[in-house]
Amino acid sequence: MSWRFGRRWPVAKSVVVKTLAMTQVDFVRHLPVLLPDGYSVDAETWLLNESGRMLTIRMHSIADRVLGSLRLPQLRVEFEFDAYSEQEVDVFMRQFARLYHRGGG
Repeated sequence: MSWRFGRRWPVAKSVVVKTLAMTQVDFVRHLPVLLPDGYSVDAETWLLNESGRMLTIRMHSIADRVLGSLRLPQLRVEFEFDAYSEQEVDVFMRQFARLYHRGGG
């Protein structure tokens, strides 16, 4: 929601799509840490409805990435933010990046 003329107006939907090198099981294992209580789960979709806002997280596995003899699972994750401000989306995605960061090198 954003303030305009002294009243709160809904912000348009915002969608962020990520492709992660992990399985759905790995992704789901950490998701409750990111979401507050009150979310619901339906197979490959997680819903969080709070304070008139809705976050929908959809995921599905895609073809593995093959690098020589190395096979990396790939997961496409779509975050749909309804009635979230740009700042709220940015904060959530930064928290997501910190939680799901994998070191390398």
